[in-house]
Amino acid sequence: MPRQLIHFLVTCLLLCSFALTADESKQAYEIELPVTLQGLLESHGRDNLVNLFQHGSFNQAILSQTGIENSAYLTQLGIGNQTSVIQIGSNNELELLQQGDNNRADVTQIGNDNLIQINQLGSATFAIEQIADNAAITITQY
Repeated sequence: MPRQLIHFLVTCLLLCSFALTADESKQAYEIELPVTLQGLLESHGRDNLVNLFQHGSFNQAILSQTGIENSAYLTQLGIGNQTSVIQIGSNNELELLQQGDNNRADVTQIGNDNLIQINQLGSATFAIEQIADNAAITITQY
C-alpha cells in the first residue's frame, strides 16, 4: 500500500508540496516539492532513507533504492538540475549537492558500505558507477 500511495502522490505533485510518512513498513518518506520541481522515489527493502531538498525551477530527482539501510541526501538549488540515483545493496550512502543551473548527475551504487559525495557548483554533468564494497568517492565540479 505505501508504494502505491507514493506513486499516486508523485503523479499529483504538480500543484503543491507535501510530506508523507508510511508507518506500515517502518519506512519514512519526506518529499518537499514546490511547483515545477519533480521527485520520484521507488524503495524496496527496509530502513532506506531519502532526504530531498529542491529550490528553484525545473529541478528533477529520480531515486531507486533496493536493499537495507541505504541513504541518499540530495540538495538541488537553481534551475534545471537533474539527478538519477540507483542504490542496490546495504548501507550505501550518497551525498549530492547541485548548486547552479543545468547540472546533471547519474549515480549508481551497487554493493555494501559505499559512500559517494558529489558537489556540482556551476553547470556540469557527471555519471558514476560504484560497484564495490567499502569504497568511498568524493567529487567536486566547478
